[in-house]
Amino acid sequence: MQKKFFLVLFSYLSLLYGDVQLKVLDLSDSHYEIGESMLEYEDTTAKMTLSEIRHLPSKDFIPLNRPVASHPFTNSAFWYQFKVINKEETPLSRLIIFEPAWLDSVTFTVISPKGEVKTYQGGNTYPYSKRALDHYLINFEPLFEPGISTVYVQVKTRDPFIVALSVMDKAAFLAEQVDASMYIGLVYGGIVAMLFYNLFLYFGVKARYYAYYVLFLVAFFAMNASYNGYTFMYLFPHWPTVQNWAQSTSIYFYVVAALLFARSFLNFVKYHHTLYIITTILIFGIVGVAVLSAMIGGYHYHVMLAIISILLISVYLFGIALYSLLTGNHSARFFLLGTASGLIGAFITALTVMSYIPYTYLTYKANDIGMYIDVILLSMALADRMKMTQEKRLIAEKEAKTDILTGLYNRRAYYEISHKEFNRLLRHNRCLSIIMFDIDHFKEINDTYGHDAGDNVLKVVANIVKGVIREYDYAFRMGGDEFLVLLPETNEKQALFLAERIRKRVATKKFIEKDEKFYITASFGISQYNHIERSIETIVKRADKALYHVKESGRNRVKALDKFIRV
Repeated sequence: MQKKFFLVLFSYLSLLYGDVQLKVLDLSDSHYEIGESMLEYEDTTAKMTLSEIRHLPSKDFIPLNRPVASHPFTNSAFWYQFKVINKEETPLSRLIIFEPAWLDSVTFTVISPKGEVKTYQGGNTYPYSKRALDHYLINFEPLFEPGISTVYVQVKTRDPFIVALSVMDKAAFLAEQVDASMYIGLVYGGIVAMLFYNLFLYFGVKARYYAYYVLFLVAFFAMNASYNGYTFMYLFPHWPTVQNWAQSTSIYFYVVAALLFARSFLNFVKYHHTLYIITTILIFGIVGVAVLSAMIGGYHYHVMLAIISILLISVYLFGIALYSLLTGNHSARFFLLGTASGLIGAFITALTVMSYIPYTYLTYKANDIGMYIDVILLSMALADRMKMTQEKRLIAEKEAKTDILTGLYNRRAYYEISHKEFNRLLRHNRCLSIIMFDIDHFKEINDTYGHDAGDNVLKVVANIVKGVIREYDYAFRMGGDEFLVLLPETNEKQALFLAERIRKRVATKKFIEKDEKFYITASFGISQYNHIERSIETIVKRADKALYHVKESGRNRVKALDKFIRV
């Protein structure tokens, strides 16, 4: 115990008369994002050795004074210095965790109280096997001798420069990863489930925008997995170069997929041909930037332009969604909200990684959060678009089968409905009747009062019919002043009664045109299915024949060939 006491006392005294500006980290506890305990030095040449760094004047290192180090894109190497104390009498191992996962090169050096130097190297330019723990984040597990050790860390990266360094007990870190793994599983599981759901919808409805949304989800999944280090962990552990290019390339892939989906979903081909052309040009432009920056500028410029592209395209997507909504494209509602959340998240994260706003976990993950919201809202947008498409299709189908003037079914609808009802009649051996009628001397009404008056008569008669028939009956305007009523589950007697009700209401309806009052009448022919007929046309012909007899015998009557009702 005395040895331990004097060891700790000596360590504190050395600090008191040495680098007093450093806060010593006690290895008895875990420490998260230790930037406020570190000193920082920028090596603009990116070539300085540890020996040269150690011989620098202490004033060249400046306190970081924030939990996480961050800088704009840079070619410099940054060195960090901090001190730790092991109060135990035996060496302690601690897990050193670096975030984000995309850092190219991290050199971690421990100088023991006795001056022994141990160096560990890792990062995305090193094989994944260099990591002490099988984890997507860069990590080392050095031993710290009893007393105070000095640590030097060199970081170089061509990606956005952020360094969040934590010193943790391994058991505590692994315990935390249980919750983290559940969160990651829920997020990625939700995205994959949504991906397959929309893929099945695409195969079902064949709407192209579902295919582009699936592509968008695949691109987001690839981008998120690559820059979070999961692709390095599971796909490219032996190919760090492939991992690095996957990070930047997946961003371009995501941007192009977002443009393709927006162009298809907002239906620019139909509604905004100019925006279709502009968006198409942007798609090819993004692909061109990706290829040329890789060939000419190398990875550093490739990833830099990728992040700039995602910012600019996010603004563009928000703008075109807002324009589409304002110009009457109601399907842009959820799309606009989705792009807004993605835009805000992308901006916050981009400004964070480029050091324009302070680093926090939320600002760093804002893009992920925004995109998760975006994915949910875009799924709602797809559902909304599908609902609107179905509603428009139903309306179009109804309009195609509806007589515009009277609101009754038209002749086209008659052919479809009558054959369906007749087939049902044959299957179940039920009864069915048909009423055919037209307005007496309709041409004289047009000639006397004009075609507007004639149209009004047709509309009034149609309303009378609609007010009399049952919900499962069908009324058709077959053309001109000719009407047909199809009555399932109705015998001849019931049809005669219904026709007489219509005839009386028509005959008592008063019309006023050009200050003149007039009345109209209608003639009716009825037929019932006789269990011998094998087509609906024969029933209609018998009803038409009955109508002909009514007209020949004085009009304004109801007849079923062998039955006659006088006024």
